[in-house]
Amino acid sequence: MDIKDIEKFIETDYLEWNTHFKHEEKRTEAFVIMLKIAEETGELAREVARSFGFASQKRLDKPSKLDGELSDVIINSILLARCLDIDIKTALQRKMDMIKEKIKNKGKDECSDSLCSEVGCDTCGCK
Repeated sequence: MDIKDIEKFIETDYLEWNTHFKHEEKRTEAFVIMLKIAEETGELAREVARSFGFASQKRLDKPSKLDGELSDVIINSILLARCLDIDIKTALQRKMDMIKEKIKNKGKDECSDSLCSEVGCDTCGCK
C-alpha cells in the first residue's frame, strides 16, 4: 500500500462514511478536519501512555488500539492535505530532503537551510 491507495480510500470510502467532513466552504472543511486531527491525536496520546503503563488498571486490561489511533491521525492528516490542495507525497519528499540536508550539514559552519538566515542556526543545529 502507498499514499495513492490511502488517497483513493479517502475519496471512495472514508468521505462517504464521515459526512461531517463535507462542507461547501473550504476553510470550514479544513477547520473541521483539524479538530478531528486534534481529537485523534489525543486518543493516540492516551494509547501511547497506556502502552507504557500510564493508565488505570481498567484501561490496562483492554486490548491496545495504538495502531488504529495512529492510522486515524494519518488518514485525517492526508484528508487535510487534500482539502488544502497539498500534494502529500511531494510535501513528504521535500521534508525528508530537508531533514537529510540538515543531518549532512550538522556541525558545519554554513547551512543551506533558508530558515537559518531568518531565525539563526540554533534551529537546525548546523553550528
